[in-house]
Amino acid sequence: MKREHRIVRAWCEVETAAPVAERTYWLEFAAAEIAAQAAPGQFVMVGFGGRGWGSPFLPRPNSVAAVRGERIGLLIRAYGEGSRRLASLNPGDSALLLGPLGTHYQLGTARRILCVAGGVGLAPFLFLPRWAKKATGEVEIRLLYGERDAQAVFEPSKIREVCGQEAEIWTEDGSLGKRGRVTDGVDLNGVDLVLACGPTPMLKLVRERALGARVPCQLAVEAHMACGVGTCIGCAIETVDPHTGEKGYELVCVNGPVFAAERLRW
Repeated sequence: MKREHRIVRAWCEVETAAPVAERTYWLEFAAAEIAAQAAPGQFVMVGFGGRGWGSPFLPRPNSVAAVRGERIGLLIRAYGEGSRRLASLNPGDSALLLGPLGTHYQLGTARRILCVAGGVGLAPFLFLPRWAKKATGEVEIRLLYGERDAQAVFEPSKIREVCGQEAEIWTEDGSLGKRGRVTDGVDLNGVDLVLACGPTPMLKLVRERALGARVPCQLAVEAHMACGVGTCIGCAIETVDPHTGEKGYELVCVNGPVFAAERLRW
């Protein structure tokens, strides 16, 4: 389900920029109109318009990771030339933001929620706890967060500061938190709703577990996209209507990025 809101396109100034893990940076933009409307799971396209031609020529999608007053927070991991340019922004620099875009997590009447985050898939779950308590009242959230090793883990004190609660950290080599993949921590006993964001293999495993246990599950899907508004058709994925069995394609940027697990044709 998608809320009605106004998409904003504006040059926004960086107010905070700090490294929080290996090749990972926390940016906060002054973006009052976006902050007033955003919900966890939604994203913004971040680019530079015609200023200083070069990478990234096309904007990049980034999940809204926090709303702090009139600012939004973004979690940037420097994978390539484009994300490295975004990560190099300093306070006082500006970028062209478009958003909020896409669908967001729907909590309904759920009171015990399991969130599973892989890598920078942590972003919407930094936003979700404070938003959920404001939107729906008291909820119990268990946040599982996995990385390959301690160097890649988002600073735990910053997690507490931003989202207001602890994350249960898993690292594949056991160098911080519990040893193993984040999905090793998934326990669906007594859970009303599962939310996940991260690499596709992780999402597929969470989806399989949740569907098998008949626990409602929503997944924020990753996809390459150039526009964020359904024009380029670059982020189409295979879906199925769980009621009719009709197969088709939907766009991650418009129909997602958050999908009910049963809609994904994986």
